[in-house]
Amino acid sequence: MTAEREAWLTALSRLYPVPDGYRVPLLDEDAAQDVLRCGPEVFADLVAAGLPHDGGRFDRNDLTNLALDAGTGRSRPERAVRYALRWMREDPSTWETPMQWSFSIEMSAPDEVAGSWSHTRFLPELNGGLLENWESSSAVRITPTHFEFDGPGPVTFSGSISTAGKVRGLVSPHLRKITEEFLDRGYRWVRLPEDCQHDYAPILDAGVAPCVAASTYLRKEFQAAGYEARTRGGWILGMLDLAHSWVEVVDDDGVTKPVDAVFERLSNLAEHPHPGIPAACVGSRINRMLPGAIGAGAPESLHHTAGGVRPATTRTVIRRVGAR
Repeated sequence: MTAEREAWLTALSRLYPVPDGYRVPLLDEDAAQDVLRCGPEVFADLVAAGLPHDGGRFDRNDLTNLALDAGTGRSRPERAVRYALRWMREDPSTWETPMQWSFSIEMSAPDEVAGSWSHTRFLPELNGGLLENWESSSAVRITPTHFEFDGPGPVTFSGSISTAGKVRGLVSPHLRKITEEFLDRGYRWVRLPEDCQHDYAPILDAGVAPCVAASTYLRKEFQAAGYEARTRGGWILGMLDLAHSWVEVVDDDGVTKPVDAVFERLSNLAEHPHPGIPAACVGSRINRMLPGAIGAGAPESLHHTAGGVRPATTRTVIRRVGAR
């Protein structure tokens, strides 16, 4: 057995598969092999060894988690993550620098039912930034929690924002102890549908920690210790605009600080990250994070119709202005 084949099979043995009822098996074998880039022989071995599939179709989250854990360096998820996290090599002062971003949102529904739309409001001001300008294909109203749009769809919304950051740590020894105990358990980051993460106990018991499960757990632990805490949903900018969640807690100095234990785990996937990044994830606001007016695991956009409210099909693209 070659070392690479053994790495793939070991990763498969550790895979936490997307639970039944949440799987979206859209990729055929050719597309799945293109994601993994493991070669047809190893791919056949993985299928024979139990790589989850439904009639020869595979869930993208399963493939992403398998590839990141195998660590061959050739898979598409690894290359994308390493490219997106290359900023982690830089000096911590660069994580505070004001940055400019353009955004584009498109919301649609799979049918033609008339209605209105809402999208979680960006809150860059929490990180020292600003929603600077915008335009929309429909009339837009900005509330404390949402951008609201009239129908019909699809609705497009675009503009520019700025972000900034502040590198600092937790003052409270109690908060540090809770966070350190969580990190010392050695959880691996995985990507799972947000809806399945609210029942976090079996997920964490399996040794994996996606962001909604981890932030929900830590919020409860912080609150049990007597601290004011909430989960926060938002986006990791520059990383395929990945929806993300973390905890915000009021520290002993009265400052509300993010605690992003999952981002600390995610930094293990970066190539030669700065040694200061793990500490910065626990208490700092970082300019690559965009907070939203939303809690962990809540849908980012909604379609409102006479028949009720449902998540909208959403395409969100956020790109750095002037990036090379």
